[in-house]
Amino acid sequence: MTKPTRDVSAASADSPTTDVQPSASPKIAPTLQLSRRGLVLSLSAMAALGLSVYALFPESINGPSLPVSVTLDRDVVATKTGEGATLTDVVVIKNLADVAIPRLSIEVNGQYLLHRESPLPADEPLILPLRVFTDKRSSQRYNPVKYPPIEVMVTGQLPSGARGISHFDFD
Repeated sequence: MTKPTRDVSAASADSPTTDVQPSASPKIAPTLQLSRRGLVLSLSAMAALGLSVYALFPESINGPSLPVSVTLDRDVVATKTGEGATLTDVVVIKNLADVAIPRLSIEVNGQYLLHRESPLPADEPLILPLRVFTDKRSSQRYNPVKYPPIEVMVTGQLPSGARGISHFDFD
């Protein structure tokens, strides 16, 4: 290995002569790399997040209208034990379409939710006590006396396969 040399003719007599050292090569920091498995997992998480946002806030998507009517009423409903009936606040949902509507989700006041897998038959009302609705974030039951129903949103699957949405406001 040879030492780098310096041109002595260009240097003045009163400047000290030093050897020039080669500069050290810069070190490269390690970089993060995404594996194939990590890529698949992150893409799956993004898709799941998007679908969950759609499921939580379908009214912001403004899908097609669901052919139902919703009314609030008081009706006699059988008790849990089946040994009688009691007068209670109910929500009445009626299918206005000619075909059954499957996969109903009913939401009261934007917070209390009920999913129903069995289809809602055509021209048949569904009478649900308001106390069967549960909070989305916890499993607390809805109390219509403490929080009167102001809005009801019903979503379900249309015959075309699209998800229909109907929103009803009450005073």
